[in-house]
Amino acid sequence: MSAHPVRKVSSLEELQQLAELLDIVYYEVSGRRSDGFDQPRDDAEEGVGDDRADIQLMQRMEGNRLSVRTRAMVVTSEGRMIADVAAVFRTPEPVSIPAAIAKRFAAVIATPVTRPYVREAIHQSAVKLGISAPLLSVLDLEEVGLLPTVTERKPLP
Repeated sequence: MSAHPVRKVSSLEELQQLAELLDIVYYEVSGRRSDGFDQPRDDAEEGVGDDRADIQLMQRMEGNRLSVRTRAMVVTSEGRMIADVAAVFRTPEPVSIPAAIAKRFAAVIATPVTRPYVREAIHQSAVKLGISAPLLSVLDLEEVGLLPTVTERKPLP
């Protein structure tokens, strides 16, 4: 049995051409109202005075599958909502992806895929709980490098 060398991806563009979106997977969707029960707070909620959204981006490569997860926990004065959603991509063959390229793929390609699912899950959890639905910001395309940063603005003629 001969072992074939694993193809090493050399750029974000190459990975983008190879990777095909295979599935969207929900790992967690939950919500809890803050009022109505005398329960101790979770450690993650200690000292919370302001509304906040904590968003994590995780990735895993196994064989020819690359999963990129976006997990958001939104805490408001009315409750807490969590959405954990993954975009699963498949390559035609197993590949080796340098960490920098995988990180960039997660930020530039996968996050725009998962973000609407996360936003919808957070919104629907709040609606079902009967609390104000927090709005997660739209993905900043300049921040992830999809749009050039404007350094100088000139008036139109």
